[in-house]
Amino acid sequence: MQKVMFSFISVFQQILCVFASLQATKNVLKLNAAVCVLSLFAATVQAADWPLYRGDPQASGSAIDEKSETETTSKAPKILWEHRLEQGFFQASPIVVDGTIFLGDTDNGMAAYSLKDGKRLWFFPVEFGVLAPAAYHHAKNGDASVFFADTNGIVYALDAKTGKERWKYETTETIDNSPNIDREKDRVLIGSQSGTLYCLDAVTGKLVWSFKIEDQMRCFPSIVGRQCFIAGCDSKFHIINLDTGKAIGSVNLEAPTGSTPAVRGNCVFFGTEGNEFLCVNWQSSQIVWTYKTKQAFRAPAACKDDFVVCGGFDRSVYALDATSGEVRWTFRTKSRIEGGPVIVGNHVFVPGNDSFLYVLDLKTGEQLAALEMPGKMIASPAVVGNRLVIGTDDGVLCCVEIL
Repeated sequence: MQKVMFSFISVFQQILCVFASLQATKNVLKLNAAVCVLSLFAATVQAADWPLYRGDPQASGSAIDEKSETETTSKAPKILWEHRLEQGFFQASPIVVDGTIFLGDTDNGMAAYSLKDGKRLWFFPVEFGVLAPAAYHHAKNGDASVFFADTNGIVYALDAKTGKERWKYETTETIDNSPNIDREKDRVLIGSQSGTLYCLDAVTGKLVWSFKIEDQMRCFPSIVGRQCFIAGCDSKFHIINLDTGKAIGSVNLEAPTGSTPAVRGNCVFFGTEGNEFLCVNWQSSQIVWTYKTKQAFRAPAACKDDFVVCGGFDRSVYALDATSGEVRWTFRTKSRIEGGPVIVGNHVFVPGNDSFLYVLDLKTGEQLAALEMPGKMIASPAVVGNRLVIGTDDGVLCCVEIL
């Protein structure tokens, strides 16, 4: 797979932002430097791979495409290949690393597929289905592993090349959300429907710590620096120390949520079952703004620059100003939106529950294209270069040429 390389000037400009953000106190200085360096690393990963749900530890849902930064797509997206399951369907979102797609399905297990032609490379069966995305991590000892959980509450680590089991960790709870990776410490974080966030050693599978809330965890645990974020069904937003597993702060919400927090700087963005979409400052533990509609938000948002793009159960896609929460534009689809949009350059790709993949202009919301897919999409896409990968509720894994 062709890797997208950043120019020296681009990297140097990113590094300069560490020094530009220096503050008076030592603690703030360290925090800002860590966040900026992490952002540079995440951007580099995004340019080549999509190793986590929503693309990166911050769940930004944004991919880098140098061509689309300055150009408008001149051709409609098209399906390059399809892989059809004999039974089951895809609820989980795919991840893609080094030309390999990792994706589990509802009836069979976890599998690896070639990004080039959709050929299945290996398969790992599980007794119960896989409803949530996997995570990829290359540990410091050289192990390249894929992590996921089945609906029976078993967390697995597989060799990414062969699909052979490295370890498994058994819980007594249903798990239907995706793991995130604490790359600095080689740790895996994953939440459960019992309200427990598990932190496991990525190499050994041993429990490092656990964190408990009063209701279900249905979201991907977003990470920035040494902080982890959970938007819970207990109607609270939780900020957790990655080293200790202890709470740093929390924000009371007016409704439960299982929506994944998307991080941009010191703010996180997510929707709730109370028909609200929120911006929360995680450093001050305060709600910055709230946008209200008539139906719930469950799909994760995507962030880029001053844009936050989200989809709701009211069939609409919203582009909001990240600072003020004001509406930049709206777009109406034919059904509720459950899969999260992704931003690629100046384009927004929205997976529809009406079986259409919509392509919208990020700045204006204008529809540039709509591709009919073989089934409804309740998952979020993965994007690598000019390839978008997603599964459908008809059990079809699709690779789409998008730019």
